[in-house]
Amino acid sequence: MSNRDQRFDPMKEIQNFGEQITKQIEKGIRTVTNSPEQIILDVYEADNNLIIRTNAIDGLVKNSIEISLENSILTIAVQTEPEVTPPTAKYLIQERRFGRLARQVELAVPVKANEAKAKVDNGCIVITLPVDDSIYGNIKVTPVE
Repeated sequence: MSNRDQRFDPMKEIQNFGEQITKQIEKGIRTVTNSPEQIILDVYEADNNLIIRTNAIDGLVKNSIEISLENSILTIAVQTEPEVTPPTAKYLIQERRFGRLARQVELAVPVKANEAKAKVDNGCIVITLPVDDSIYGNIKVTPVE
């Protein structure tokens, strides 16, 4: 190897350093946005029902699902477990986390909690809550005498 091959190239070093910083920032962003400890969900209204659908929850223990509605706060809590791996397995990468997951969301629409239904569909929890129209309505105006 000649001296020319070993020369210090500041521009190349700056580029390498920049690439390392970018990789660390991207790793941090992925960690924050893909946090496995959070249940991600969609809430929408359709056909006079409020529908709450979670992301597919990896390792969901189906009999651990707890759903409650107190005032307008919906709480979803579950337990997750990893699949069984061979005793000789040595992880090279292990990013998934398991254990207890929970999520609370405030519902902006009044619902009939006593008519709620929930099911598991391909690892997603789907909750259907009928909208309570009874709190809306016209007010009868009494004529002034």
